[in-house]
Amino acid sequence: MSPLAATIVKELRLLRRDLHGLALLFILPLVFILIMSLALQDLFASRAGHLADVLLIDRDATPKSKLLQEVLAKNEAFGITRQPAPKDLKQALRDGRFAFAVEIRKGYGSSLEGAPAAKAPPLVGLTVAPDTDKRTEKLMLAALGEATGLQRTQQLIQFLPTEDPFGYPIDPPSIEAPAIDVAYAYVPAKPGDAPSAVQQSVPAWLVFAIFFVSIPFSNTFIRERQLGVQKRLATIDVGPVTQFLGKLIPYFLVNQAQVVLMLAAGVFLVPLFGGQALQLNGSPLALVLLSAAVSLAALGLALLIAVTARTSEQATMASGLGAIVLAALGGIMIPKFVMPAGMQAIADLSPMACMPAGMTNLGIMMPPSAARTMAPRPEAMVA
Repeated sequence: MSPLAATIVKELRLLRRDLHGLALLFILPLVFILIMSLALQDLFASRAGHLADVLLIDRDATPKSKLLQEVLAKNEAFGITRQPAPKDLKQALRDGRFAFAVEIRKGYGSSLEGAPAAKAPPLVGLTVAPDTDKRTEKLMLAALGEATGLQRTQQLIQFLPTEDPFGYPIDPPSIEAPAIDVAYAYVPAKPGDAPSAVQQSVPAWLVFAIFFVSIPFSNTFIRERQLGVQKRLATIDVGPVTQFLGKLIPYFLVNQAQVVLMLAAGVFLVPLFGGQALQLNGSPLALVLLSAAVSLAALGLALLIAVTARTSEQATMASGLGAIVLAALGGIMIPKFVMPAGMQAIADLSPMACMPAGMTNLGIMMPPSAARTMAPRPEAMVA
């Protein structure tokens, strides 16, 4: 047998001895294909060729407002649905059918006939659904601003002279588009209340980091079991409860240090790179209890892996795979709100989903006006 063939045979034998690691190369991508495909199917599903669906409400009912409707309807990026205003516009957006609601207010047509007032109230309103991303919102604002600006320009340019007294053409003056009142489907609705990227990312990746404590925890547990450390400690009257607490408390403190460091990064570090600073509101006690519950859930998973795995390699593989799969299921890698309803129900089963949802519902990561009144029970994550 040639040296090359012998080397190949040797490596194949080594791979055969590590069937768990070999299986991971196939199981992990297969699991991710299934999870990501199901979680993102609604996001990538065709909306009849439209980027977003728009509810159009015409309270003015004038030729000018109807012309604006026609201009918006020609934009292929948005699907326009004309209907009377619902009783609760923001609740209609929260239901998820529409990404935007455009409201042409009373007096829009008459405002185009004269010179724009210096402090005229906006006569076009745009309400944004909670799950609409910023990129789509900017595209909608641009389309709406272009349509209203074009309409005002066409209205005013017919009253302007096209030539000066000497017969030279005059360039038309730049005309600002009518102001657009932007609101969000939160209460109260202010542009500053929209959730930012840092408010979405910090709790998600914080809980992901917390659950990776299962790797060092399970490895040290197995190593001590193999060396007989636990039996030696028992001979000097160190009981199992003391041993367990002595191992649990240090890793619990490490998790709390992670919470403090990651929150501080969101508050102080992200703005240094041009990002939006993290807003921390709500009860500090609620944050402490929530982080403690998440830490206990992570340590519970680590203990389960430690008592079931036979070797450190198995524990490392199970810890990493478990953390990644729970993150994919729990809305860490993919925001939960873009998942279909069935996947959202499955995401609630992942303990990693509890911290982002809890920090939002407790008002910790959201502006005070957007905080919810209901919160998940932290003790449910430990059970």
